[in-house]
Amino acid sequence: MRVHLVRHGEVHNPRSVMYGRLPRFRLSAHGVRQAEEAAAHLASRQLALILCSPMLRARTTARELQRGQARAHRQPQGPPLRQEAALLEVHTPHDGKPLSTFAGRWHALYDDVPEGYETFEAVASRLRSLLARLAADFGEDAEVACVTHGDVVFSARLLAEGLPTTLASKKREDARLYPATASIVSLDVDADGSVRGGAYWAPTRAPDRFTETQAQAPALCGAAAAEEGGGGGGETPARKAKRSRRGVS
Repeated sequence: MRVHLVRHGEVHNPRSVMYGRLPRFRLSAHGVRQAEEAAAHLASRQLALILCSPMLRARTTARELQRGQARAHRQPQGPPLRQEAALLEVHTPHDGKPLSTFAGRWHALYDDVPEGYETFEAVASRLRSLLARLAADFGEDAEVACVTHGDVVFSARLLAEGLPTTLASKKREDARLYPATASIVSLDVDADGSVRGGAYWAPTRAPDRFTETQAQAPALCGAAAAEEGGGGGGETPARKAKRSRRGVS
């Protein structure tokens, strides 16, 4: 089957804090447009189900996917949409801290994790468990979209590349593989839940962590092949990337 891991669109975060699992962080206007573009990218696919993280930004992005499916396939409501705890943002003690706390060293979020919070390996483990459940519940031709957060989608990219889903991989590959907002990692998943490869796509409206060239060119990966912090006139995508990054993801 094919599972599309979709990162939510850009978030309205004028105070530039790490919002993580904090409530009421909505998409920015730019993020809504990104979500619409992601929905258009998936419109040609016949989705059997849309799952999403319970966080507001993910629910809003998921509703755009559902509306896009309804329009494309002339359905009254589109495919079923359900919240899924396995797609939640990473559970970290750093919610509410300034983004600048970890700028340039985001893997430090996972250094010396206190008891009761998540390691990077734990985040990747819940993704793998979800993929196994979906593979057991759906046939090989089914397609499902899962709207989630940056580190979950990053884990999916590691799986598609055949790389270990470890903190060491995150430290090594973060700059190369971390997903843009509203980007999609489409995984080819076997019946046992294992991943044999996949493809990466990012919207053209993706200024946060990618150059314009990277954002516009879909990239194959594996065998099958930052959020808003305010703006300023004339600010380049690269400068905005250094300033805003994500909060967490």
